Amino acid sequence: MHSEPALSLPDGPFTRHQATPIAELYENVAIEDDQGTHFRLIVRHNGTMVWRAWNFEPEAGRLLNRYITSYGIRKP
Repeated sequence: MHSEPALSLPDGPFTRHQATPIAELYENVAIEDDQGTHFRLIVRHNGTMVWRAWNFEPEAGRLLNRYITSYGIRKP
């Protein structure tokens, strides 16, 4: 039972301001490896990481949006 994200990241690099509301919307999407200006957004499925990307990677948002759409579990 997957649905399109209400919010999405830009196709390329993204900011904490863009990532935080998405991480807060899903049970299995989180900001990890936080180094202040650089961090990773991680998508998990049944506790196992299915995708992660640093916020500065060239196509980070495009690929993360795809995995969030497939695996994202919305919080109640």
